[in-house]
Amino acid sequence: MRRLLLPALLLFIVIAASIQMNNANEAADPGVATAVSDEASLATPMFSARRAPGWLRAPTSDLLLTDSIGTVLATGDRPEQACVLVTRGDERLAASSTETAIRAAELHRFITATLIDSAGSGQGFRTEIAYSTSAELVPVDEELGTFELVGDIWIIGSGDPGLASWDYISRFRDGRAYTSWDTLTSDAIEALQAANIVSIDGRIIGDETKYSPNERDYFDDELTIDDTTVKIWSGPDDGSVGPMSALLLNDGFVSWPAELDQTANTRSANPAVSAADIFDDLLEAAGFTVRRSPADGEAPPLAERVTIATIDSPPLIDIIERSLIDATTAEMLLKEYGIRLGGGPERAGIILGLVRDGFELSGLPFDILSNSTIYADGSGRSSLNRTSCEMIHATIDDPSGIGAAILRKPTTSNVAHCARAGAGTLRVFATADGDATGIAGTYVAENGERLTFVMLAEDPGRLTVPEGAPDDTEPVGPFEFCNPLQVALLDAITGHPYGPALQELSPLTPVGD
Repeated sequence: MRRLLLPALLLFIVIAASIQMNNANEAADPGVATAVSDEASLATPMFSARRAPGWLRAPTSDLLLTDSIGTVLATGDRPEQACVLVTRGDERLAASSTETAIRAAELHRFITATLIDSAGSGQGFRTEIAYSTSAELVPVDEELGTFELVGDIWIIGSGDPGLASWDYISRFRDGRAYTSWDTLTSDAIEALQAANIVSIDGRIIGDETKYSPNERDYFDDELTIDDTTVKIWSGPDDGSVGPMSALLLNDGFVSWPAELDQTANTRSANPAVSAADIFDDLLEAAGFTVRRSPADGEAPPLAERVTIATIDSPPLIDIIERSLIDATTAEMLLKEYGIRLGGGPERAGIILGLVRDGFELSGLPFDILSNSTIYADGSGRSSLNRTSCEMIHATIDDPSGIGAAILRKPTTSNVAHCARAGAGTLRVFATADGDATGIAGTYVAENGERLTFVMLAEDPGRLTVPEGAPDDTEPVGPFEFCNPLQVALLDAITGHPYGPALQELSPLTPVGD
């Protein structure tokens, strides 16, 4: 009986409304028309589909969009080891091998970004210069009121990956966030001068103890997969990643060419000592005497030191964005993730924590049994890393998530020349590293629909030289930046919505106008 009550009530409401409408029409009936108006009249009925042009266009637009993406995927240039996922909201417009494990290279960093963001703190990093409360100020010249600081001065690293001098950072023209070493050291020198300190009977000591000094890279670190033990980083150090240290100045390099060439950088053997040595030189150039040689060590606790100067890094979101274009930053963020979750900074321990808790905490679609994601390092530099289109898609699909926030505009993206003009709402990032290539991004169409897309591929043929080519021929595979497949995919995405223009489907001009 109760199941019949609601339909009966709705039927009663409809009948009552119909009677009321009929009565209103009769009361408003003006009778027989005696004159004809010369004012413009509607050319499109009130209940015409033209009064919802977006709805009228939608079926054709959707069909053309899926056809365009399908045409892209059917190209003969597509490698066998590839995946594609294109969605609109919860709807899958194209999906191929979405859970296949593929090396994502730099796109792997979106996973690292999602993990560090999930740690729950948007704070950046603070680097401090201080001396111990046990240090003494001994008069040097009572008439001038000058002093000698008897004790050490400490530079306490917090894991800031962007600490840099202008001489180093100015060579990059990609807008990357950084923390000014020049400002920090100038403030420290001014504070010492204001205290009338003219000499230091002690050392400048760099403190990098927040992270493990014995794990500055992963060349000797190993991972066992399917009973096979492989080095995390194989091959020679090409300068693309500096040493990892909680006190990292200039990406851990002590010299570099004037023109940007990461392979020509000289890596520091001890980043903490290198930073201390540079500050020592700056002090002596400013007229101070420093009586002992720079060193590394652990600073006194916060309550037992006198702060000379501090500097805060840019917000964490800016540093996360920097990690997309800087491998060292991505690796440092992995260490910071371990610290902020209450663990340690060692890679192996963090990886175990990620497998157990991190992906689930971050809302990422990880299945330990599928082996579709192997997370070996933070930057994607390791050839062991594997992930799926499903996983990368999940890092950028939420419009309010960190992945979507750090996607780059076409004009600053590494595939800027692939995007059609006018694709102002396109956000995209791509990679081409060895045989691994990929592209991921979002696009908001003029009808408000948001498309999210990912394409990954492993294409060994990209690295081969055509048979019979001259000896100096460089390999140019089909999957370099702005390759035809990437261009075609971006064209298909940014062409949405398809079909006639809305004005062609809108209500017609009234008759008489």
